[in-house]
Amino acid sequence: MNKPNAASLIVFGFSLGLFASANAGTLGSSAFPDVPGGTYYDGAVGDMYAAGIITGYSDGKFGPNDYVTRGQVAVMMQRFKAHLTGQNIAVSSSSRRTVSSSSSSSSSSVSSTAANPAGSFRFTTGSYKADEDKGEVLINIIRYGGNTGVVSVEYETSNGTADAGSDYNSVSGKMTIPDGKTTGSFIIPITDDNEAEDNESVTLRIKNPTGGALLGSPAVATLTIVDNDTGDGSSANDVNSNGVFEFSASEYEVIEDGDTITITVERTGTSGSTSVKYEATNGSADSEYYNTTSGTLEFPAGTAKQSFDITIKDNNKTNGNKTVDLKISNPTGGAELGSLSTANLVIVDNEVSTFGNGNIKIMSDEYSASEGVPIRIVIDRIRGADGEVSIDYKTINALAKSDSDYTETSGTLIFRDGESQKSIEIPILSDTFNDPRETFWFEISNPTGGATLDAVKKTTITIQ
Repeated sequence: MNKPNAASLIVFGFSLGLFASANAGTLGSSAFPDVPGGTYYDGAVGDMYAAGIITGYSDGKFGPNDYVTRGQVAVMMQRFKAHLTGQNIAVSSSSRRTVSSSSSSSSSSVSSTAANPAGSFRFTTGSYKADEDKGEVLINIIRYGGNTGVVSVEYETSNGTADAGSDYNSVSGKMTIPDGKTTGSFIIPITDDNEAEDNESVTLRIKNPTGGALLGSPAVATLTIVDNDTGDGSSANDVNSNGVFEFSASEYEVIEDGDTITITVERTGTSGSTSVKYEATNGSADSEYYNTTSGTLEFPAGTAKQSFDITIKDNNKTNGNKTVDLKISNPTGGAELGSLSTANLVIVDNEVSTFGNGNIKIMSDEYSASEGVPIRIVIDRIRGADGEVSIDYKTINALAKSDSDYTETSGTLIFRDGESQKSIEIPILSDTFNDPRETFWFEISNPTGGATLDAVKKTTITIQ
């Protein structure tokens, strides 16, 4: 992708600054999961998105570090002109990409061939966290890909390992988004029970969009309630020896003509014989794209992983990527569910996309961490998840130092065939000093199995 010339950037930068000062409000981080909150461009990205001048990728991401071409700048300037003059501009699917196609999420390797003017709904991320003593957590929903007309979507919570009434208050309802608007939110009350326990999870779901809107991905997310009492799940002594069940990845990908995909469920702690139920149900995909499946995985004593297969159907239509919701539930034998009790499967449309070994990137170039709370770094495998690949990872000291501010973390992360998003957890330590904000780095390197590294291969972590 060619870099824009200096003149284009100057004109475009002036336009962004002019408009941002006149229409402040929406934040880019509320619309795009890869825009870090509080960055200098957060407000500008949000304003441009709310005005329809930038729309990001078809999967809802923005790519804040991508280059733009002269053609893409022209499209954005045309939309800016239309906004100022009240004109309507028909935006083709090919011009909808206002950032370089060199970046894409693991959720979608290509843009849809047809834009939906009413847009699609999705959570801003597949994984939320809330401290138990915060009282409540705000969950944001975004409408992307179009903002025409009044639309609505239903939302609901359900128990993961957390219990409604004792750990949180269950909520459900319908969110209505007015014409031209792109964001909405709901609040989940959290209960501080003063008991030392493991971190617990709540499953979040959006469904039944109206007004011509669609469901995007993720439509299912997990809220982790982080215990604030001594002896919680952050201690190695509190590990359940009978097992904690989680999916091996938070997201999986399979090409539409790939026949089947194998989904792995892992167990931490292997004492005793246990089992867990699994199911694959419709997200934006239906029976035209895959065979729904459910069952029980048996884990004999000493067994750490089991798997199940999902049959994929090639429908020979050009209609974009589709998603399947994955869920595990009902552990037996004293085992528990971990935070990854839900996941997404993306079925990639083979009529408009190729499927390779993948390009591996860190989801964000900035993370913010709190003392005493582990930080989870998300690693994306985009543009294909064919075959087993791996990358090395490590933390690097800056102002923050290992063993005093955080725990040094390094190793090799393996993506099995079909796994497209995984994460690394870094323990953040607490101290009694009134430190200024301290930073350290997290870096990935040495891809294997035919995978490559994206531009975002090093991120800055700031400890508040």
